[in-house]
Amino acid sequence: MAEHGDPVLITHIGGELVELPGSLGGIRAGLPDDAAREAFDAEIDAAPLTQVPLIAARWGLPQEAIDEDEAIFRRLEAGDHSGMIPAEELDGYTG
Repeated sequence: MAEHGDPVLITHIGGELVELPGSLGGIRAGLPDDAAREAFDAEIDAAPLTQVPLIAARWGLPQEAIDEDEAIFRRLEAGDHSGMIPAEELDGYTG
């Protein structure tokens, strides 16, 4: 859980609502070791500003979320589109 006033991002992972760090400092602080923090710093330092949000999102996601996304991609690649909503049907979609 974030400290009071720290920015957070909220998403769903495994059907549960989860708070993720909402700042570069929060993401960095949550990394497991110095090697990961150094790799994060190097990637952020070298990134074009337009790519920083995407890089931060990737580093800020826990492994469970990455695994969940990869499982969905593998299922789609295999031709299983069950549970998916075509984009043209999303107008007004409320979940």
